[in-house]
Parts: sequence; C-alpha cells; structure tokens
Amino acid sequence: MTETLDQLTARYPGATTYVFGDSARLSAELLALVRAGRKRATCLSMAEVERGAPLPQIGRCDIATTFDGRPALVNRTMELRLVRFCDMPGDLALAEGEDESLAGWKEGHERYYRRLGIFDPEMELIWERFEVVEDLGATD
Repeated sequence: MTETLDQLTARYPGATTYVFGDSARLSAELLALVRAGRKRATCLSMAEVERGAPLPQIGRCDIATTFDGRPALVNRTMELRLVRFCDMPGDLALAEGEDESLAGWKEGHERYYRRLGIFDPEMELIWERFEVVEDLGATD
C-alpha cells in the first residue's frame, strides 16, 4: 500500500514537500539521478524562497514528489551553503549529478532560472546536500 502525503508527514514531522525541476520530464530525470545515487545535492534560489518555497533545514526530512504530486523519495538535509550563482564552486555543482562540468551546470541552471523568470548572475542560491532516507517508489 502506498502511503499518502498525510501519512508520510505524520511519520516525518516537520517535513515539507517539493518537486525537482519545472516539468514532468525534468522531474523524472532528476528523480532517476537521485535513485541511481548520482544526485546528492540540489539548489534553491533565494528568489524562490521569497516566492514562498520552504527553506531547507539541516537534519529535517522532506518529501520529494513526482511532478504530479505522488510521494517519490524522503530526503534528509545534511549540509547547506549560501552561494551566489556566479561563485558556484565546481565540486558543489557537480555534486548535483546533472552535469559533467561547471560550465554545463551553469548553462543548464541559467536556462532553468530564466524559465522561472528569476535569473541574475549574482543571485543567491541555497546549495543543499542530502541523503536518501526512503525510496517511496513513485515515478513519473
């Protein structure tokens, strides 16, 4: 039986929910990278936080959903760093598991943040390292 979000948030008090990416395709690709063990970090812009996205907290478990809202993974935040887009170090960018180089990370993330209408080369990002606590099985 698949647990509902209400059941999961009862089991993981304080958990917030989030979606990787801004499309069903990107969300599925990023979830697959997490499941393969390649993606163990992500970024959230301060502009998204100002728009209402919840701030990650070290030690808290959060629930990643599929693009259509089904629980997919439970992740625990292990480390947070505040970094400007233009100052992103290569090791942090590559820990996101999406690209083979810092240049590739910058190109892809600039496109993403432009789609959201918030790109600025000096924008502040919250870089988050996480560990997978539970794979809930849902896929896009």
